[in-house]
Amino acid sequence: MVAVGHVPAMRFTIKRFGSYLRGDLHDRVSGEETDEFLQAVAAAALTSGHDRILLSVRTSRAVFRVEQFRLAEHMEVVASRPGHRIALVADDPDVRLAQQYIATLARLRGLSVQAFEREAAAMAWLLA
Repeated sequence: MVAVGHVPAMRFTIKRFGSYLRGDLHDRVSGEETDEFLQAVAAAALTSGHDRILLSVRTSRAVFRVEQFRLAEHMEVVASRPGHRIALVADDPDVRLAQQYIATLARLRGLSVQAFEREAAAMAWLLA
């Protein structure tokens, strides 16, 4: 007997909502996929002029090797404007832990990045 599995492909959307951008990432497995998503978010932020961003990660693996995937570089592109804020939300406890680590590293670089367990709290901070 042969087991056949299905590996979902990463999906993401980036949409404008009033004064902020929302990036939704689903089924991310690799660091390369993380890099692809963050490049797209940074490009959308630059072209739209938005400096507030909500990043929501669903059904994805945690990423702890931050430097390998250039996470800080991508956030610095987004955070190039003085009023920037980046809110991170995830549905998985391990991904939230990774986001807390990423947010801490970003704040050490002078960036306004926060990780949240709930989207409502993220939105309140983001739009304050």
